[in-house]
Amino acid sequence: MAQQVRFVLPSFRSASTALAVAMLVTSILWKLAFDAGVALYLVPGQVLGGRVWQLASWVIASAPSTTSVIFNSLIMWSTGGTLELRWGKARFLRFVLVTTLLAGVMTVVSSLIVPPIGSVAFYGGDVMAAVVWVGYGCVIWNQSTNFWGYPLTGKSFALIGVGFLVLNAIFSSPLLLLAEAWALLFTFAYARYGFPTEFLIRFRSWQMDRDLKKRASHLKGIDGGRRNVGGDSDKFLH
Repeated sequence: MAQQVRFVLPSFRSASTALAVAMLVTSILWKLAFDAGVALYLVPGQVLGGRVWQLASWVIASAPSTTSVIFNSLIMWSTGGTLELRWGKARFLRFVLVTTLLAGVMTVVSSLIVPPIGSVAFYGGDVMAAVVWVGYGCVIWNQSTNFWGYPLTGKSFALIGVGFLVLNAIFSSPLLLLAEAWALLFTFAYARYGFPTEFLIRFRSWQMDRDLKKRASHLKGIDGGRRNVGGDSDKFLH
């Protein structure tokens, strides 16, 4: 039977709470700025045109809708808080922020290959909420958690998060799924395999094992001669 994992509401002094509040505030301010003609969301074409600050300014603001702002803030506070308790503040912040930043960079790069992406606005708050939700599911994976009163394994919890993103893309634009797709790829690699740190350690271990086997391949046992060594102890490596 899968081990039960309980959600624990975070402290109001936690990083997840600070991010949730910041997400709520910046979502409102960024919408007001956008109405005034200042785009702080990520628009790949504008980044390539010189507005590189969008790679940082987009990170925390949600899509300008009541549902997105409230839902993403709650996910960051509750699910993000539970993930923070497991990982600690520093690792949690590093995971959420770096994953979202990398997703932004890869989205801009993707716009060079698929030009229509260049005119689409992407919202970091949506990406961060997806990263936290799916990341938590990947971390607990085969363990069980409670979702609206129903027990689910971590992998099922993660798949529900992916399902929400797919539905959003279906009812809006599939292009909007691109940033989330990059972010979830990094999330899965980090939460399940410790990429890049643990991955590099495993890779280095494999390299060392391969080198040792290669160096040992020329070794062979030879007969030392019964005149010199008696019994069965006349085998040695040379």
